Amino acid sequence: MKKLTTNEIRKMWLDFFKEKQHHFLEPVSLIPVEDPSLLWINSGVATLKPYFDGRKTPPSPRLTNSQKAIRTNDIENVGVTARHHTMFEMLGNFSIGDYFKKEAIAFAWELLTSDKWFAIPTEKLYITVFNEDVEAYEYWINDIGIKQDHIFRLTRETNFWDVGQGPCGPNTEIFFDRGEKWDKENIGPRLLADDIENDRYIEIWNIVFSQFNNDGFDNYSELPRKNIDTGAGLERIASIFQDTPTNFETDIFWPTIKKIESICDSKFKYSVENYFDQKIDQTKINTAFKVIADHVRATSFAIADGVFPGNKDRGYIIRRLIRRALMKGMELGVNGPFLSTLVINVIEAMKDFYPYLLEKQNLIETTILNEEEKFLKTLSKGYEALNKMIQNDKKVTGKNALLLFESYGYPIEQTIEIAEDRNVKVDIEEFNSLLELTKEQARSARKDLKAWDKQNEIFTKIDVESEFTGWEETKHEGARIVYIFTDEEILSEAADTEVYVILDKTPFYAEKGGQAADTGYLINTLARADVIDTQQGPNHQHIHKIQLDGSIKIGDTIDAFVNETKRTLTMKNHSGTHLVHSALRKILGETVMQSGSYNDEHGLRMDFTYNDSIKPEELIATEKLVVEKINEKINKEVYFCSMQDAVNKYGALAFFTEKYDDIVRVIKFGEFSSELCGGTHVDNTFDVEDFMITGLESKGSGVYRVKCLTSQKAINEYLNTEFNKLLKLVKEIAVKYENSKKALTNQKIENLVNQALSKQISKDSILELKLILENLSIELKTHERKADDLLTTQKLEKYKSFEPKINEKGIQILEEKVNGLSIKDMKTLVDEYKNKFEKIIIILTSENIEGNFVVVGVSDQLQAEYPAIEIFKKLPLTPKGGGNASLAQGKF
Repeated sequence: MKKLTTNEIRKMWLDFFKEKQHHFLEPVSLIPVEDPSLLWINSGVATLKPYFDGRKTPPSPRLTNSQKAIRTNDIENVGVTARHHTMFEMLGNFSIGDYFKKEAIAFAWELLTSDKWFAIPTEKLYITVFNEDVEAYEYWINDIGIKQDHIFRLTRETNFWDVGQGPCGPNTEIFFDRGEKWDKENIGPRLLADDIENDRYIEIWNIVFSQFNNDGFDNYSELPRKNIDTGAGLERIASIFQDTPTNFETDIFWPTIKKIESICDSKFKYSVENYFDQKIDQTKINTAFKVIADHVRATSFAIADGVFPGNKDRGYIIRRLIRRALMKGMELGVNGPFLSTLVINVIEAMKDFYPYLLEKQNLIETTILNEEEKFLKTLSKGYEALNKMIQNDKKVTGKNALLLFESYGYPIEQTIEIAEDRNVKVDIEEFNSLLELTKEQARSARKDLKAWDKQNEIFTKIDVESEFTGWEETKHEGARIVYIFTDEEILSEAADTEVYVILDKTPFYAEKGGQAADTGYLINTLARADVIDTQQGPNHQHIHKIQLDGSIKIGDTIDAFVNETKRTLTMKNHSGTHLVHSALRKILGETVMQSGSYNDEHGLRMDFTYNDSIKPEELIATEKLVVEKINEKINKEVYFCSMQDAVNKYGALAFFTEKYDDIVRVIKFGEFSSELCGGTHVDNTFDVEDFMITGLESKGSGVYRVKCLTSQKAINEYLNTEFNKLLKLVKEIAVKYENSKKALTNQKIENLVNQALSKQISKDSILELKLILENLSIELKTHERKADDLLTTQKLEKYKSFEPKINEKGIQILEEKVNGLSIKDMKTLVDEYKNKFEKIIIILTSENIEGNFVVVGVSDQLQAEYPAIEIFKKLPLTPKGGGNASLAQGKF
């Protein structure tokens, strides 16, 4: 059998399917786009959902890819088993309504067994099928010629792919037999027949026959358009061709493992032989190597795709991977940061197919190193916290063990080990229970979001052509109606209702790429329709949602008018998005990467990744740079070209979160901004008129959202509103100051108020007012506290000359009325008398508009015999309240 590198395997797979007329899809980001049901891209097909459920038409009915994916639901198994990974690469071939079972099986067999391709001996391959799928079984037996003892009909549990609502169906799996040395008990094919976990028969291919719709309640119906979804784990196939015990000895991970060996304590070495003759200590060492190699690869790719360590969602997972790998390093005798030095090994192994990793190397290394250093500091804090728990409680509760784990990243194994050294027990049962609850809460936070849309038969049948003319015009006369439908049926005509229509030519922009949909109206002699939304159809058609007054039918001509005011303002904001993106990259650095945007007639917002804090002066510089480019009057340039030309010739920014067509559209504003974009834009930057950043917020670890406005009208309206709002707040502070001014004056407050009141409306004055307000708030708090203390001192002055009486036991008792004092004032007065007299009981009452109060205070020496709370309870006033031996208070 051939010995192939991982890069050769991947290339051979893609070349084979390209020969079979499959369109190659470039791998996309690990971060899902427009899919809140997923935290990560977790399979090769995850990026293709819109094609499978009919929302979009693929660039070809036959597709192939090699897609990176992350799964973290069983992270504890990574490094323990032979084939679990956090990040893995899935080879795929897909048919969207084209070929089905027979061809999919034939393609698999040809690629695996043909001498031209993988050339795997046929006797080494075993097959499983769903026991109710007679068709697939017969193809394998009759067409491929699989022997009866090499194919097994298994249950729904193993051979039916179903994720709830949406497309689903039976699957067939292909296994490679590694031979008897991987089957110590010589169980043989029964391992497959009985679905027994084993290392002899390795699954290398899974073909899902997507032929049913699940309505979400396990009611199944035939799909109107059947699909093929194939997945083959690249790491698994590499271990077959490289004849390694596990995936970790392949050329993907081995260089990293060897690098770890050179870093760690010399007594720790990775042992390949341990797989066959396992020793507990060596297995633990091997696991540590594997976890580190796996986690540093997953982390490197995630950071390159714009995910940074943080406290929630993806950021939390990346932080956990780094911390887990660092702890495994400690098990190997590495006591400082080291993971960042392994990044180059990951890049060298993966750069042929993922060349962008080279550009991101510095960012990845810096991010990992910073997180390592933070964690090492956190670990020492966790150690201190654990010591306090042991010292104070003489035990470690499950709740506290989880606190150490989640807040300090302190591994439960380490907690147990340290506790056992001190003869202290850890409530591991409670810990596991609470940890599972935490995981379940994280899972349930996403489980209500459907993983797939139900395939809509109407969408699969939309094959009419529709041309978008809106780049050049906002009205198109004589458009022809070519399609009418509702959610349930296709229509030939409609009257006085809400329906969807497609025109042969339309100026209406369909919402995509962050740009809001156009609205407006359609009109002819028989009907007027308000266009309330425009969305993209499965084959780039623009679908108009209309409220129809009158009647229309297929073939009618109709005039289409876009709401020009909305379109113009939206264009300004869309061009503003491109400009602010470029400006942020100039000011903050090229690690800034847009991760989403939205622009409409009201303004724009843009999300971007940046793994550092952003200073106010950097935002100001960004805004000024955009305004500078607006005033330079840079003309828009538009180019339709290949992706390669877009990037190399026109310097366009392309994001691998997106899937692009063969011909892309480049929007360029001189040398300042160049991006792939299908949206509408102004002709010249001067048309944007003006630009202002109105807000910046953090959306999580390393992700920010900037909010901005363009056009003089919008900015002037914002400035007026914001200026008056800020001025109102200044005046409210001024009123509070005036109320306390009689007791104490403050020249700084008066100067700040006067500065604010002298401001005129402008961008700069908004920033200045915000700064003044911030200073005013701080100064007022200090001032009010001083003024309050002064007023209290003045109020208490006339009550400071009371003389206590001495009772028959020789104890000094002070019992007085102090009308007009609050409980706070009375407590201050009690403290003064306790300081003045060594042994005294004080009982003060006060009658006020707010209520009648009583406070009882007792000096330290008397509290054991005469607790204040007991005196308080026995007062004839029968007050309601509480306290302790030193002080009691309440109302009567």
